[in-house]
Amino acid sequence: MLDYSEQANWENGFGQIQSPINLSTNDNQHLADYLPIHADEFYQLNTEIDDHTTIRLLGMGNASIFERPYHFQQVHFHAPAEHVIDGQVNPIEIHLVHENDVGQTVVVALFPQLGNANPDIQNIINNFEGNHDHSVSLKIHHQINDFQTGFHYLGSLTTPPLTEGVEWIVINNSNLTVSQSQVDWFIQKFGKNNRACQPINQRNIQYYHK
Repeated sequence: MLDYSEQANWENGFGQIQSPINLSTNDNQHLADYLPIHADEFYQLNTEIDDHTTIRLLGMGNASIFERPYHFQQVHFHAPAEHVIDGQVNPIEIHLVHENDVGQTVVVALFPQLGNANPDIQNIINNFEGNHDHSVSLKIHHQINDFQTGFHYLGSLTTPPLTEGVEWIVINNSNLTVSQSQVDWFIQKFGKNNRACQPINQRNIQYYHK
């Protein structure tokens, strides 16, 4: 099981463009447009996995990201959030992992705000079986729309093997909500599973906003 209390000792043969990072709406390259991402109306989830550090759900769906076709692979959760925006740490961060036909990975990160319980997340919690992988038939609705603002940068996986070359879309205007009890459930079940922010190392970070 991955030990987040020992993350400073995780083996890392890379180290130059790691994720997550601190992001700022003031200090990056500004682009007066929405993020060029267009997803299916919903993604279909078909397998729910307890990997002992989070819930991971495999599924299918398609998206156009920067006018390139990608296939949805899986969704998982980090509580608290991993990326920090303008010094603020969100209670939870959702990662939607995509891959194209040549194996390039794009992760779309979403930050639900505290509010009403999220019905999609509640379905995932209700279907969870500890220490078991099992089939599910769940749709996650309205995760990504065509009017998203946020950040685009090149980084890495946030868990070992911490592979670099991962493209990140970090959306900062999601209209999703999550209840405090849902956040508490994840932390009670898995502990805090957020990797600490890594050095930016003069990376080009684009901020898309209207």
